[in-house]
Amino acid sequence: MEHTKEAVRERFIAGNGSSKEGSEKFRPEENGQDGKEEGNKSYIFYQTMTALSVGLGGLVASVAMGYTSPALPSMRADPSISITQEQESWVGAVMPATALIGSLIAGPLVDRFGRRTTLLHLTWPFFLSWAMIATSNGVGGVVVGRMLSGVCVGVQAVAGSVLMPEMVQLDLRNILALFPALFGTFGLMLGFWAGQHLMWRGLAWLGAFLCLPLVPLLVLLPETPHFLTASGQREKSVSALLLLRRSPREAREEQRVVDKSVQDGKEAGVSLAQVVAEPNLWPVAVASGLMVAQQTTGITAVVFFASTILGDSGGDVILGVVNFIGTFVGMAGVATTQRRKLLLFSSCVVISALVILGIHFWTVEDEVTGLMRLVPAGALVAYMLGFSLGWGPVPWVFLGEGMPSAVRGKAAAGVVAVNWGSAFIVTKTFGWSLAALGPHTTFLSYAIFTVLAMILLYPAMPETYMQSTAAMDKLYQDTAAKKRQ
Repeated sequence: MEHTKEAVRERFIAGNGSSKEGSEKFRPEENGQDGKEEGNKSYIFYQTMTALSVGLGGLVASVAMGYTSPALPSMRADPSISITQEQESWVGAVMPATALIGSLIAGPLVDRFGRRTTLLHLTWPFFLSWAMIATSNGVGGVVVGRMLSGVCVGVQAVAGSVLMPEMVQLDLRNILALFPALFGTFGLMLGFWAGQHLMWRGLAWLGAFLCLPLVPLLVLLPETPHFLTASGQREKSVSALLLLRRSPREAREEQRVVDKSVQDGKEAGVSLAQVVAEPNLWPVAVASGLMVAQQTTGITAVVFFASTILGDSGGDVILGVVNFIGTFVGMAGVATTQRRKLLLFSSCVVISALVILGIHFWTVEDEVTGLMRLVPAGALVAYMLGFSLGWGPVPWVFLGEGMPSAVRGKAAAGVVAVNWGSAFIVTKTFGWSLAALGPHTTFLSYAIFTVLAMILLYPAMPETYMQSTAAMDKLYQDTAAKKRQ
């Protein structure tokens, strides 16, 4: 088996050349009369493992993000820990705050150590953060554990978004790239369901053990070809592509693209100034705007108010189920529809649902019963489905598909930091908004923010559906060249 792999690798090098000049001499007809080669039957297996590893990381992250909703009731009832309302708000808000820090340090980590390596070694501090929460004797230990888990969530979001487009080929990306979204929503539902049966310590131990399956998946994967080439390990990049692509010919062709992308990146110089300069400013600005708008659609407020709308008993679980079902709607949409159209339809549904919720809380002062409960409940279900179709997945899909190759690591880190910063602001101001403005004004304001987001972002967003990273890079470069003329 090893002999066969070595022979294939030697044929790859012979056809591709060990240098840029050698690769330029390759012609398909040199590989036979019609250029056909024996296929690699395991390429789908390795690409699926890539998607599974990122998806499981997203599952652990979503359990961490949704931990407070099912855990706080049992914390309040636990005589071994005393928690105030202000402390509760920090247990919830500290995670997105430190996730911002994690997203900022993720760029240097994935560029220095590799995408897959970063995710592999991230499992240990993630496990430790959960263990700290589970064994804490006071609120301080819980907050520290949440801070560490926030850093891990921030790093995971960036590393996963960089790993996927560099490992998964274009014709499989629309399906496999949705694994993180599917696992993420399943993790939220799992956390809400487990919270009905486990105390807050048990729920934390569940999060810790969910980290463990990531290790064997990531150990079996190679590092990404882009990182290996950029770090001077081109031979290993060749070996990785032979595992990840359908045939040696496809691997050769992609290695040429990787070589050029790495060379262009070195010539441009990957600095912070370069990330926000042309031709990168356009996609980075759009990605940042999408992340801010995702939070200002009011997703945090809707999740927080779910128990009020659906009833205290099992409200979180119902929300998790709706969110999980919505993910399948989003998967079908992202796999078959342009991203701009998804955002437009999603915005129409989200805005309508927010307006209905705002009017409901404006006109109804007492708790409603009977059929009247179906109005806000229906609006909530419509909101979650609409959000899952567009505003939930599209900002993250664009982060993977639309980032320029030369600055992908640092750009993704900055954009994810914008997302977490926005999440922290929305989370911390939600309570103030309810007290000062009322729930009706709060929901109506989120509807207005969504309208403004579409007015600003829809005409500016480049379409990434069925576009390779090389095609997007060329679009940005050509657009910047036209502006300079």
